[in-house]
Amino acid sequence: MNASFSRFAQSKENVLKLFNNINDGLMITNINREIIAVNQAFTKMTGYTIEEAEGNNLRFLQSELTKRAAFIDMWKTIEQFGTWTGEVTYRRKDETTFSAYVTMTKIDHTNPEECYYIGVMRDITTRKLDEKKLQNLSYYDSLTQLPNRDVFLQELTKALAESEAKDELLALLFVDMDRFKKVNDSYGHQAGDELLIKMANRIQNIVEDKGLLSRFGGDEFTVYLPQLKDKAMVDNVVTQILEAFRIPFMVEGNAIYMTLSIGVCYFPEHGEDADTLLKNADSAMYRTKDAGRNHYQVYEQNMNEKTAEQLTFEGEFLQALHTDQLEVYYQLQVDVDAGIPFGVEALVRWNHPTLGVISPGLFLPVAEETGKMAELDEWVLNQACLQTKQWQEEGFQGLIVSVNVSAAFFKRKDFVSRVEAALALSQLEPKYICLEVTENTAILQIEDIQNKLWQLKNKGMCVSLDDFGTGYSSLSQLRYFPIDTLKIDQSFVRDSKAKENEAIVKLIIAMAKSLGVTVLCEGVETEEQLGLIRNEGCNHAQGFLFSKPLPSAQCQDLLQKIKKSS
Repeated sequence: MNASFSRFAQSKENVLKLFNNINDGLMITNINREIIAVNQAFTKMTGYTIEEAEGNNLRFLQSELTKRAAFIDMWKTIEQFGTWTGEVTYRRKDETTFSAYVTMTKIDHTNPEECYYIGVMRDITTRKLDEKKLQNLSYYDSLTQLPNRDVFLQELTKALAESEAKDELLALLFVDMDRFKKVNDSYGHQAGDELLIKMANRIQNIVEDKGLLSRFGGDEFTVYLPQLKDKAMVDNVVTQILEAFRIPFMVEGNAIYMTLSIGVCYFPEHGEDADTLLKNADSAMYRTKDAGRNHYQVYEQNMNEKTAEQLTFEGEFLQALHTDQLEVYYQLQVDVDAGIPFGVEALVRWNHPTLGVISPGLFLPVAEETGKMAELDEWVLNQACLQTKQWQEEGFQGLIVSVNVSAAFFKRKDFVSRVEAALALSQLEPKYICLEVTENTAILQIEDIQNKLWQLKNKGMCVSLDDFGTGYSSLSQLRYFPIDTLKIDQSFVRDSKAKENEAIVKLIIAMAKSLGVTVLCEGVETEEQLGLIRNEGCNHAQGFLFSKPLPSAQCQDLLQKIKKSS
């Protein structure tokens, strides 16, 4: 042991005991920074015993992960102020590294040769890893590992400043997954998360170092492309992204095809700050969705006006839900052989105070976007049950009402009890209500839908599969559901002169008859169409040939007129 340290130890006889009873690593060096003593905690941290460490200059612990200049500055500070505290990365005997929080102090003596240094170090590797994880949570999306919204906005702001200084073009892309919600509805959120990761990777492989891709939120992604020579470079990147999505994604053994709607805007043409550019790219993306999805649009000035109109329309619809502007219309459903109505279908209309009657094709998408579809469905169900019960009490016994049920309403855990509540409120017998489910709704979460439908079926209600022939179900899936009626989509009936459509109508009717299921053809407008479906054995029909959708009072007048004439 060094002579200077021996004198130190003799005057402090309990020092060695103290050294070996603390958790921090301790090391003492002579004036030449050569180790003359270490404790057991040092050995545990570094892997070096006292015999292996003794005589080595402290440099033997240094790692290249801490720059050499940092160690030089450390010793300068110690010589100037007598002590230094900070973080360094040391190397263990097995060549692994660890982060250490170190305090190094110089003990001066009148004889320079008897001066020495005492170092105290604490392994903070775990803490540093935790800090890094927290930093990643702050800056990166935990699912896709892409930069998050905050980081993207920060980096975009920097890129815009550079573009302005260098008079360069910059493009901003707003990317939204089309119908992503249906994936979650069909396969569950775990599959949806897996799909998001794969989609993010596919886009990143195209963007690479050309710009920055971020997960902006949900199924929305943003990209900025700086230092552009011309807009053709952006067209090329966007085209590559869209083309890449032509290949299906394999998720939990399922091949899922996804499309994108992309909005594009340019700095400085379409905005000079991040907020303006994002708003305009978002408007262009929504215009893409309006135009049919699976493409991209470049921002134009009138897009914001269109977006403002849409927001106004959404606000007016939400107001209409609670201000008696909505009304249930009814369209006759006719027994083909008897030629008389057996039921009605309930169809919602919006009586706008200034625009008049608005078609559901315009406001139902708004109901879906605003999350009000289930509420709207339940309101229609209650109104239809009350009206049908009233008609029955006024002499139209046996009248059945068909009510459309959206996927949003079906997914509610209390769906069955809400249907039961509508019947209880109206005192309508279950056998006089037919719930219409679209083909695509039926194949989402088959087990859940099947259980709910069977509960209702067992209570005496009727179930109809709507728009049959336009969805993605297979014939084998029909056996899972308690289907009473197949409604052939009106597109096949209206275009029945086309041989392939006529063949489809005949096939569906024949198949339904073999399964013991009633068939109702929608969209019957001519005697010729009626003759076709009657000849093939179709049971029921609905369409303008019999009546258009009517307000309840007019529908009642028509029912009364038919009753008197029959």
